[in-house]
Amino acid sequence: MQLHEFMHYPSIGCRLVMMRRYEWNGSGMPRAHQSWLQRLWFQFGALNLIYQNVGLLIYLCLAEPPDELGAYIAQISETCSVLGLTLVGASNMWMMLHRRSDIESMLAELQQLYPAQGNHSRIYRIAHYYEKSTRLMRYTAIFFIFAYGYYNALPVAGLLYELLSESQQVTYKYQSDTWYPWLLVSDLHASASFMTSYLCQALSSLVGVAFIMASQFLLCFFITQMQLHFDGLANGLRLLDAARPGANEELKALLSYHSRLLRLANRINHIFNFTFLINFTTSTIAICMMGFAMVMIDVAAAFKYSVGLLAFLVFTLFICYNGTAFTSASDKLLPAAFYNNWYEGDLLYRKMLLFFMMRSSESRVLRAYKFTPVSMATYMAILKFSYQLFTFVRAMI
Repeated sequence: MQLHEFMHYPSIGCRLVMMRRYEWNGSGMPRAHQSWLQRLWFQFGALNLIYQNVGLLIYLCLAEPPDELGAYIAQISETCSVLGLTLVGASNMWMMLHRRSDIESMLAELQQLYPAQGNHSRIYRIAHYYEKSTRLMRYTAIFFIFAYGYYNALPVAGLLYELLSESQQVTYKYQSDTWYPWLLVSDLHASASFMTSYLCQALSSLVGVAFIMASQFLLCFFITQMQLHFDGLANGLRLLDAARPGANEELKALLSYHSRLLRLANRINHIFNFTFLINFTTSTIAICMMGFAMVMIDVAAAFKYSVGLLAFLVFTLFICYNGTAFTSASDKLLPAAFYNNWYEGDLLYRKMLLFFMMRSSESRVLRAYKFTPVSMATYMAILKFSYQLFTFVRAMI
């Protein structure tokens, strides 16, 4: 089993938006070539996603506020909740493009650390971590594909219902309240405006979902590799016999291995810092906004924004779960070093092991710019604060 096989689902996310997949030295994969049509499609989709953020803000500024305070807050909640999703998609797109060289450099270093064939069965559980990460990414991909189809099918279903019920007024309401320049053209037929706006938003939602998937799966890939190596390092310490000749050299090699892993962990945190912050901040507000839009508008809005609410819950859970898994994997090192037969080693061996234990005594935690830990505790805090914000807004109306 090779390293590039772990990158299957991140590469799927890249292919959905026609972005060139990540490549690195030693991967054994043929170099991917993009046609001019694929590059054009990628650029158009990326610009469309960026414009939707702008279009939502323009609509929010131009829309006439309703007379009732509750209806006005519901209108803001409806627009801002969609804006949260597009903003997360755009921030993940920026991270994957801006940090491309850093990501490929890390992939090359992980390729160098990837265990050789002879060490597979001894200390590394490659098959276990491959199956675990693949299962997690597969179920998450199924959810996001379903969410994308459900969200974009609702406007078509609503239009068909109005046409079949012979409604006197067909609304032609597309996915979200986004302002487009062709809305200023007075002689443009409503159906043509609806179809153009619908296709633009279907494309922007596809690009946003694909970048969210690719970014989260890339994070899962890195965390899985760190789990694999931390687990292998812990097993190496358990199998190390302090009384065996050459034990000092083996321990030095493990200490050097640990130092490389710590540098990789810091680089992972540096790459995903921005997306961690945007995801947590946006999720806290958007979960409240979507819940409010579901409760205050109508039943159709409840069905529409339920999938958006679930999307925020799922990808925030995905990030925090991987952060906790990373911390749990790093916490295996201290017990493994402590239960080593260090008492049979010489003084130098004991000093080196003591240094390793001191360095491993602090849990390794991913953070959003060094102040918010990426963990399940943070996930629960986000849900708690979102609910408090929701109840506060409800009480104020």
